[in-house]
Amino acid sequence: MDLLSDIQSHLVEVTLDPAGKALNAGLLEKFDGQVTGVQPAMPIFTQRSSQLSEVVLLTLAQLLPNLQQDPSPATALIETLIRPASYTFTRVLDIQPPVDFVAGLKALFPSINHVTLSLLEKAGFKSSDAGIVAGKPEVVAALIELWLSTPTTAVALKAHQVLLALLTVGEEGRKLNTVPSTDHPEFYGQSLMWRRVFRDKDVYGSIYRICSLSTAGRDGQLSKRDKTVAQGRLLDLLVKIDCDSIRHQQLAEVESHYGVKNGGLMEFAALNMVDHENDVLMHMTLVDFLAEILKPDHSIIQTFSMSNHTSSSLAFLIQTGLHARTLSYYLDASEHSSLDLTYLYSRSANYLANYCSSHPHHFLSDRSVSGRTIDRLYDSLKDMTSGRWAQGLTPKHDLHVLASLPRVALFPRMTQGSPLFMLNAKPPNEDALNTLATVFKGPSKQDSSLDQMDSDEDYQERSAARALYWLYLDQYSNLWQDVVKAGETVALKDAALASIALIDAVVKANWATLPSDSGEGSNNLPTEKQLAERCHSSQPLPASGLLAMLAPPALEAVLPYLLRPAQTFSNLVGGGKGDVESAAYRIAAAKFDVLVSLRSKLKKYVQETGQLNEVIEVVDKRLALGPMGGSGDVGGRIGTLDL
Repeated sequence: MDLLSDIQSHLVEVTLDPAGKALNAGLLEKFDGQVTGVQPAMPIFTQRSSQLSEVVLLTLAQLLPNLQQDPSPATALIETLIRPASYTFTRVLDIQPPVDFVAGLKALFPSINHVTLSLLEKAGFKSSDAGIVAGKPEVVAALIELWLSTPTTAVALKAHQVLLALLTVGEEGRKLNTVPSTDHPEFYGQSLMWRRVFRDKDVYGSIYRICSLSTAGRDGQLSKRDKTVAQGRLLDLLVKIDCDSIRHQQLAEVESHYGVKNGGLMEFAALNMVDHENDVLMHMTLVDFLAEILKPDHSIIQTFSMSNHTSSSLAFLIQTGLHARTLSYYLDASEHSSLDLTYLYSRSANYLANYCSSHPHHFLSDRSVSGRTIDRLYDSLKDMTSGRWAQGLTPKHDLHVLASLPRVALFPRMTQGSPLFMLNAKPPNEDALNTLATVFKGPSKQDSSLDQMDSDEDYQERSAARALYWLYLDQYSNLWQDVVKAGETVALKDAALASIALIDAVVKANWATLPSDSGEGSNNLPTEKQLAERCHSSQPLPASGLLAMLAPPALEAVLPYLLRPAQTFSNLVGGGKGDVESAAYRIAAAKFDVLVSLRSKLKKYVQETGQLNEVIEVVDKRLALGPMGGSGDVGGRIGTLDL
């Protein structure tokens, strides 16, 4: 008797006695292996795999509604049989007896929930299929209920994926970030599924009912703890489908019952839903959500269409007061309890960092926020001692903010210097070195911020990056000696790699020279002549990162370091194998990559000017030796710290 006969006979036996006859998990797994190719396929299966799979699937579909035991072996096989993309939602609808989606979504067994979601997921590939699901309000309501209420994380994640697919399929060509209107069906939010979820009183109302704390503990309602889980799941979805449609009123009779004025589901979730005063953990989740929606690419469907350098997300946060409240945990820390700051200071700093990097023009125009940010950085960095830097006790969140600021904001003010100048490469600290690298490198050429800097703002950022480098070097003339020493300290791998990353950042820097006339600039940037005077230089300062590397003081330290053979540990007992040797090679490879980048810049410069041919020849000779540079028989040298 072949495998197909065995499995059919077994399933018939279970159908006749769904409570007493146990599913043969081994037999079902064997058939699963035939389908997936894990086991060598039998001749009959190779010839008729599709037909045989269909027969078994229909048998399982007939068995599942009456099964009175753990259905996991059966549901696992069903998931395998429907996994191919060729198994469309049309085929799902052809299953006999018809799939009872509501019963499957409400079943007590998570495995049945999951397989039902897998069947429903097939509708997420075509808008017409999603429309069929939307035409079944009881199915959509059960899907929402399962997604928000199930205690099984895997099922909740699957339900999230299915709902997201059903809401977004077929919407790619629609106009985004516009207020939905029945007069303009091309606007986003006009699909049948979107209307079912957000304009069906029962379905839309169930989201509020499940997530609102006002109904916690009542008959048939979730506990407060389970409601906070549902709240987190709702926030996770809203990040991905954020657009103007969910920030405007959909059904006033539902929304007004939960204190929503005219901001729709977004207002409820961000402003009314979370008990931020008494539930610090959910407040953390909320702040993370607010920080996420500031990013220009946070939503699958959102585009930035607001003018004046303000996204609709930021406008919403400012209008509702959430922007000021969230920033206050970082900027006005003294006004909050120590408990709140323990959990929210870092989150608020991350929110501020996202705000600065995504909306730099708006940040600069808000003198109060930008000024308080600089003051806060001063307060956080002023008490940092060399010992704390050496021990790695760094203010990581403050450095994240500093690295995210528009570079023009870091330019020294009249009454004080720049918080950037409070960082030092000695003693070597990974976080401080990475922060310097970010600032000195200049804006990314693939900048994805909302502002999408216009030519003038981009120029200011590029020129500010260069000016900050030279001003910093004027204060820390031993910068490159300290960086090279850190790069040679293989015992401190992370700091060594960060020091090499700083060299690489300057080599690849996206810089611009300052204007020659003070009237041409803005944001109080100096002229080129003024910068040279402040740096005590009688000559024009090098214009590019490459030339900065080939000029004092970098020239005497960095280039010799890059050309030196890499360090090894062959003089240690046992040959120095293991983690230390791995660290040595990683550092050597990183240094070699920088030299490759330097060579690329040099080649372009030589082609343009005909100069520095002798330098490129020396670099080529070193590159020919590979990352280790033939140092294997030279003997090792472990750098030591001079703290």
